[in-house]
Amino acid sequence: MPRALRVRDEIQSAYAQARVTLLPKAGGYFDVAVDGKTIFSKTEKIATAIERFPESGEITTLLKEAGYTQN
Repeated sequence: MPRALRVRDEIQSAYAQARVTLLPKAGGYFDVAVDGKTIFSKTEKIATAIERFPESGEITTLLKEAGYTQN
């Protein structure tokens, strides 16, 4: 859960109006979805070639690339 909390904090720091919901799931899943679209998935390998957790700042970079503007 610490990685999920880090990602949540990064998103909320860059996007103050963002509503971030953490949904615990068993089996090693780690997905980040925005407006119903998955922008990062550890298990489905969306935005990554291997199963891994996002690196620091990676999710906010993906949000910028998707056209979301920061605070």
